[in-house]
Amino acid sequence: MNAQLIVAGLLALAVLIAWVRLILWHRATQGDLPSKVWRVAALLALQLICAALLYLCLFPPAQKVAAGTLIVATAGTERNANGSAGAHFVSMPEAPALSAAQPLPDLGAALRLYPGVTRITVLGEGLTPRDRDAARGVAVTFVPPTPRPGLVSLDPPARTAPGAGFSVGGQVAAVPGATVELLDPAGRVTDRRKADDAGWFTLSGTARAAGPATFVVRLRDSGGRQVEQADVPVLVDSDAAPRLLIMAGAPGPEVKYLRRWATDAGFAVTTRMSAGGGIELGDAPVAIDGPTLRRFDAAIIDDRSWAGLGGQRAAILGAVREGLGLLLRASGPLDGATRAQWRSLGFALTGGDTLAPIALPRPTDPAIARTRQGIGSVDVPADLDLGDDILPDISRLALVPGGGDAVPLLRDAGGTTLSAWRAIGGGRVAVFTGIDSFGLTLTGRRDLYGDWWSSMVSAIARPVSGGAPAFTGPAWAGERIALCNLTGGDRVEQPDGAIIKILPDPGARRCAAFWPTSPGWYVLHSAGPNGGERLWPFFVQPATALPGVRAVRDRDATLMLRATARETDRTEQRPGPSSPWFMAWLAASALLWWLERSRRGRMAAPA
Repeated sequence: MNAQLIVAGLLALAVLIAWVRLILWHRATQGDLPSKVWRVAALLALQLICAALLYLCLFPPAQKVAAGTLIVATAGTERNANGSAGAHFVSMPEAPALSAAQPLPDLGAALRLYPGVTRITVLGEGLTPRDRDAARGVAVTFVPPTPRPGLVSLDPPARTAPGAGFSVGGQVAAVPGATVELLDPAGRVTDRRKADDAGWFTLSGTARAAGPATFVVRLRDSGGRQVEQADVPVLVDSDAAPRLLIMAGAPGPEVKYLRRWATDAGFAVTTRMSAGGGIELGDAPVAIDGPTLRRFDAAIIDDRSWAGLGGQRAAILGAVREGLGLLLRASGPLDGATRAQWRSLGFALTGGDTLAPIALPRPTDPAIARTRQGIGSVDVPADLDLGDDILPDISRLALVPGGGDAVPLLRDAGGTTLSAWRAIGGGRVAVFTGIDSFGLTLTGRRDLYGDWWSSMVSAIARPVSGGAPAFTGPAWAGERIALCNLTGGDRVEQPDGAIIKILPDPGARRCAAFWPTSPGWYVLHSAGPNGGERLWPFFVQPATALPGVRAVRDRDATLMLRATARETDRTEQRPGPSSPWFMAWLAASALLWWLERSRRGRMAAPA
């Protein structure tokens, strides 16, 4: 026998006793003061009604609801949002105050409170990283809202060498005619660009002294009014400068301009040029052996220097197998021996032994176009048609690098492959067939010259050994982040100088959770080689910064959690609300009390 039957039996017994008492009392007092029949009938009926309403108040009737449905309010939820009938409605800490929602600390607490939930409906901008793991075991329904005006994407630069240039990219939403500015730590505007039709922009800056620096991105609308401003962390690290070895069979302008580009790009450059008769020019001589080559990340060697290396080529190829990047460039037509050596590296060189012009794309920057109007001391008319923009002084080998596993790396405007790379062991080897590419800088195409060499060297350069601990940036104050690839005994130095020790989980890529409490630069202290210590600075944004970027991050992550298959609609019986039955019981009890009171008053009046 369950509780409902026991309570029903007790209430029925109470009603029966009340009826017997009322009838006996009515008979005992009938001779003194006749009672109206309707009053007695009303009292008998109200006794039964009160008992029934009390039972329904304690055990409200069940109603059909969708099985396991939970509505979750997140940041950006409308304040007048209401849950659907029968579904649980909860709100997360970042959601606005909602009278109809039950506030809970996280989604995990909501799922523990309602263990039968199999489906959740997310309102607002999406689930934060705190709640995504808990949502993986249920089906997710989510309709993202329209992006809020402002920055919705911001990509800070990676670790930058002192004096090197860097780029900051991003996207703007719902701000027509947006202009984006980059301010250095001193507050000076270093670059200003208009966002394109899709809202994308790219800003350029220059790193200064080594150490963490905070630049600022400022967004203005078409009227010049500031819409948003955000910090951009730039980590200037002297250890981040890639080490580049340039070897040439003879001095020449190609080496000169290549060294200048590499230095401006932040490379630590070592140059070695042969002047004949055993005389070498450039920097201090370096030995071509395994230990020396391990200190370099990439090497650029022309065909004449490669032919003169002799037995040292084996040491270079051994270093390539260990991760060194090798770029072979042509300084002119190749002889048969050099072509055979390049083919032995896995490249199929197809074509003749002559030179051919390179088809260059037309410049899109008006400043570059104006620069090209003056070549040397001769002024070229502004309305001169450059035809297909093929310059005879910038040529290439008619040989086209390729092969079964060779990856095209660089093509000219006509689609001809100028450079390709392939893997050898743990490193990469690339071939570049361009001749006298320095001519690009003399004809106003320094941008194209930098793009060519930057794409080739970055594709083959040795990856950073060890690397920085994995960090899921960007980060905001008050939000959990994950630091991975830890070594044990790691510590985090906060902006105020306080030190916090973190304990990695050995079974989860040696990761540890960390909750930054304030914005600014943090420093992760990890064990380095030979018992030393390595420092990894990372930046934490203020809790209110970049709301559009955070909204897009949560939106995209929540969309990935959405159910891919349609669930069958299931219903289950759940107790309904008891408050209506309680109000009805209270009203019936008040009426019963009034009738009983008035009857007793009439009986007591003659006395």
